Amino acid sequence: MAKICKSCGNYYSGDYCDKCGYGKKVEGSKAAQKYKKATKPARFQTEEEKAEYAKWDKEKKAAKAKGKKKGAANSANLKFLLIVAVVFVGVVIFVLYRSGMIFSHTRKDVVTSYFNSIQNNDYDSFLKCFPKEIKDDYENDRRTANLSSVEYLNTLYADFKESYGSNYTIDVDFGRETALDKDDYDMSEYEAAYGSAPTISNPYEMVVNVTFKGSAGSEKAKLYVNVAKVSGSWKIFNITQDNGIVTEDMGIAAE
Repeated sequence: MAKICKSCGNYYSGDYCDKCGYGKKVEGSKAAQKYKKATKPARFQTEEEKAEYAKWDKEKKAAKAKGKKKGAANSANLKFLLIVAVVFVGVVIFVLYRSGMIFSHTRKDVVTSYFNSIQNNDYDSFLKCFPKEIKDDYENDRRTANLSSVEYLNTLYADFKESYGSNYTIDVDFGRETALDKDDYDMSEYEAAYGSAPTISNPYEMVVNVTFKGSAGSEKAKLYVNVAKVSGSWKIFNITQDNGIVTEDMGIAAE
């Protein structure tokens, strides 16, 4: 016997409307979900239809609330995962930085930076070239002299301007670089001088040929620069001067 669908008005003979799916017990029917809404004005609805429409509205509200709750939970989980990922990346970067694998200058860079800071009168860059103990010693001396950073660096290297002129430049050429063993690089004298000594790694002695040139004159100097890594960064520990020029092939002073 044919029936009239209470949802769309279609005639059907089975257990559910073959047009809109009304009456079908299988959940998730897209057609049934589409037509789960009142299609008649309330004044024309039967009591059975009103009850059915109220049931559908309740189901839709429950599903919507469940979706919001699930979405909020997913959002919270995503935020948590993002925080964990950021922290993990930060730890990895910190470890790599401390090991000197990233964001680390070479030993030549720190020597070049030292001479550039003198030439450019850059006190902050100058201090960065040294380990903490030497840096603190310079700072204490500057404060005792009651000088600004610019005045202090000018005072330290005033003889350069007198010898070469105020517009002098410093050119750096690198010669022989020798890795030092622990026996070759004893920190006891350093500790005696500054009260403490950092833990170092990769100590080197670098032969550096420096040319000072300006309007008042020029001069070449052969220097021995001791550098080492402190917490992954190259620092200068000592500079001594010798006569001669670093040769291109051997890095040894030409006699």
